[in-house]
Amino acid sequence: MRQRKQNPVDIAALSKKYKCDVKRIIRAWKNEKNDSELSQALGINLLKLTQIRQDIATAHTKERQRHQKKSSAAKTSLLFKPW
Repeated sequence: MRQRKQNPVDIAALSKKYKCDVKRIIRAWKNEKNDSELSQALGINLLKLTQIRQDIATAHTKERQRHQKKSSAAKTSLLFKPW
């Protein structure tokens, strides 16, 4: 059975922080809507959309770095054995 990856972005916290429906914004980005279309359709400032995008990108970057750090630590411990 495949395990589903846990999303590194806390959508509920972002929605509360920016007082808008972040899940809806992400869905629109996946459907290739640009920020100006979203701004007009949802009545959200372009600056707020940019900040949401940066928060999401930062969360994904931190998750990738954490995963790389965890996997590299396991590999190096097998290569370098202190005698």
